[in-house]
Amino acid sequence: MRVGACQIDIFINESFSLKDKRRVVNSLKERLRNRFNVSVIEISTNSRWRKSSLGISCVGNDERSVQLLLQQVVQFVEGDDRLEITNLTIEIY
Repeated sequence: MRVGACQIDIFINESFSLKDKRRVVNSLKERLRNRFNVSVIEISTNSRWRKSSLGISCVGNDERSVQLLLQQVVQFVEGDDRLEITNLTIEIY
């Protein structure tokens, strides 16, 4: 069994208030959960209205499947026009 952890720091282009940020982040978290069955949480920068950091985790039978799933998650986030990825870290245990 392998556990994958991913931290994605994002810059939200459409955000002009904390309310806008919350709308974008909650929408992204929900879509990631529904599409990829991963755990997602906002882990820092809660008071900054244009930046956020998401923690994403998953469990799989082997390292290859976990790596593939996390790469698909990153590609999905990259495809969201409302934001940009500023930093990315993937670890597999």
